Amino acid sequence: MRLRLILPAILLLAAAVGGGYFLGAFLQAPDDILAAFSFEANTVQAAPLPIAPASGSEFVQSDLELAWSWKPALAEDQFFALRIRAEDRPWTELWTVDSAVQVSQIIDSFSVDYGKYYWQVAVVNVDAEGAYKSPGSEWSELAVLQRLRRERAPATSYSDMSATAKLFDNLDLSATELIDAVHLFINQNSQTNEQLDYAPDFSDAVDIMYDHAQGLTAEMPQIQCDGRSTAMLTILQELGIESRLVFLYMSSPGWLSQHTVLEVFNPDTQYWQVHDVGFDFYYMDADTGQRVSAARILFGAHDELAGCPIEGGDCNATVMQPGIGYFGAMRYGFTFDMWVNPDRFNLSARFEGQGNQNLAEFVGDGQAERVAFRLDNWHGPNP
Repeated sequence: MRLRLILPAILLLAAAVGGGYFLGAFLQAPDDILAAFSFEANTVQAAPLPIAPASGSEFVQSDLELAWSWKPALAEDQFFALRIRAEDRPWTELWTVDSAVQVSQIIDSFSVDYGKYYWQVAVVNVDAEGAYKSPGSEWSELAVLQRLRRERAPATSYSDMSATAKLFDNLDLSATELIDAVHLFINQNSQTNEQLDYAPDFSDAVDIMYDHAQGLTAEMPQIQCDGRSTAMLTILQELGIESRLVFLYMSSPGWLSQHTVLEVFNPDTQYWQVHDVGFDFYYMDADTGQRVSAARILFGAHDELAGCPIEGGDCNATVMQPGIGYFGAMRYGFTFDMWVNPDRFNLSARFEGQGNQNLAEFVGDGQAERVAFRLDNWHGPNP
């Protein structure tokens, strides 16, 4: 009986597409063709299929839309049950008749800005009052999403990388290990006695470092804190690791002392960390063992910090002494936004060594109105 019902349709389709091959296939293997038609007509998923975002995707902002497919369509007494949770948090569940849902409110409710999120969906049957009655499907496979605090910086394609970047890209290192390895490379292949003229991104200085590291030359570039920090930034940029120059200012008698460090966003920890490439150490919270940001150093207590030599060795307060005093005021790159800790920097002070200018006049090239001071994380003295 089933054969008689579908045969006319097959013959018509064969005629429409020009006949021979399709009809020949049917006559040679009718059972296979019938099985294919039967499958299409009666396909029922065991569970909804998550579609987007794909499992393993990364996201930063919470404005996610989750989507899935389900065949056949929902019956009048069915809903999709969608459940979501952040790692180590309980599930949050919602019911909907839509196969795509915007979930920003649920994501925000967890207050977790970094880590894994999980979601899955099932069909549920409800009674006449809309209450749960029975499962209408199995739960879908668990989809996993990774939330980041910042989007990953794109790396340069391997074919376009410099020889130095390829050297590091070929190593099987974590992001933390890679950052330290680049810092150590600069430490071992440059001199800090003076700073000669190089390209703005110091890529030519990096090339000399590479040749020195490979034993091709005895020459090492002569660069100080600014050049070393920029060279490290240039290498990390090729490797897809975000970093930024931080210019520091310290009030000295008759002089505005300056220093440059590099703040690197570590993809492993999802936090910024400061590398003093001039004095060759990085900062760490002595209590937690975590590396710290420039803002934490500027506005936080210094007796809780330690410096860690990039060449290895004990982390302690003595290591950081050459650089810690510069954290009185700072700016990120060549901008006019200044972060200042008034407990460590006198904004009204004028400096003979800088033509009797104050900090705003000096940074603003004589135009103090261009500079905006920010005391974002300064709490001031206790009342």
